[in-house]
This record gives sequence, structure tokens and C-alpha cells, in this order.
Amino acid sequence: MDWILNIHAPVALPSGFILLASDGLPKTQKSSDTAVTGEINENIGGSVKYGDTKSATGELVHDVLDRLLIMQGYAPDKFSLKKHDTGKPYGVLHGREVGVSITHCRSLLVCALHTRGETGIDVEPCGRKLHPALRERICHPDEQELLPDELCSVRLWTVKEAALKLLGTGLRMAMNKIRLDMTDDYLFQTTLESEPITIVSFPFQDHWIATAFEAEEIAGHSG
Repeated sequence: MDWILNIHAPVALPSGFILLASDGLPKTQKSSDTAVTGEINENIGGSVKYGDTKSATGELVHDVLDRLLIMQGYAPDKFSLKKHDTGKPYGVLHGREVGVSITHCRSLLVCALHTRGETGIDVEPCGRKLHPALRERICHPDEQELLPDELCSVRLWTVKEAALKLLGTGLRMAMNKIRLDMTDDYLFQTTLESEPITIVSFPFQDHWIATAFEAEEIAGHSG
């Protein structure tokens, strides 16, 4: 499957977490998460067994999740993909809930599986053009002093979106409510709903990928 891409983060990620990308999205796929999320929700319907697919994109999501499970030593037929009332996906593996997050842009699909906790991920092309006023709209009032001027708006968007996906709120919570602190070249910290959150942000094949974890300790650089 040459459309499956291994992702190597520049820092050590939590135990039990793994993510893969695919550049095999259907050519007609839209450029936001909405279409993928809709297809996933239709496919799983809150309770439909893993492996049921009704679209090319939904089938691709299941193929990538299959590979993630196999890479962690699990049989795909022991896994069910479901969703909460908020629309946030999750998995049931051998009868226990595990973290799942799915995101895409026009050129890349990324799926994450976290067998020891929750996660949220987001991806955007590095060269995506954003309105100059967007940064001011998504920034917390205190962030202008906390974040470096060279931090691009696309990257900032993915970091905040990953944190919101971790909570399952999506854009129902305004991004300017999130106060980020950049603690390392690839690490951000915030607190949402009284929970400390760490976000790992890094480039991958001309895209920014952000992965968020709740109450996880992220180690230093992996090399």
C-alpha cells in the first residue's frame, strides 16, 4: 500500500499512540474536514461495526485504521469505530474505549490511534493562504507576548484545532479562548476545561500536523 505514509514526529510521543497518513484521497474530496467527518459518521452511525464502508473516503479511513491496529499488534476485527453525540470519533478495542482522531485537507488524510488515552489531530498545507485578519481573530489576548512573531497562522490554527478535537468541541469553542504557551520548538501547552493539554506540532511533507494529548507527559527530542 504505497499510499500509506509513516509519520515520524521530532519528539517522543506517548506510549500507545501512533499515527499514519495517506495521500490516496479521492480526487473529488473537498478541502475541509467536513466531508470526511460526514462520511465517517454515516459509515459508523454511532454503532455500525468496523469495516462497513459507504464511500471511497470512508473506505480509506478504515484501511488506514486497519494498518494502525496491526502496527500495534491488534487484530482489526476486534475493533469498532464509533462516535460520541458530539460527533467525535472513538474506538472500542476488545471491549474498552480507545482514542481515535481523523483529519484531512485536500492532499492528505491523517488518522491517529491512542490505546491509552484521548487524542486530537489536525493537518493543513504549509502554504495555505489565510486572510491576514485571521490571526488576530484566533489569538488569545495574552498570546501576542507568549508566541514568537514568526509562528505562522496556519500552524497556529492546527495547534488550536487539535486541542479542540481532543475535547470533542470542534469550532463550537472559539479559538481565541485557548491560551497557548510555546515551550519548545515543537511543543505547546494549554489548559481547557481544567485539563492540562500538550500539543505536538511539526512539519510533514509540506504540511503542518498537530497532535494533542490530555494529561500526557511528552519526552524531549527523539533525534
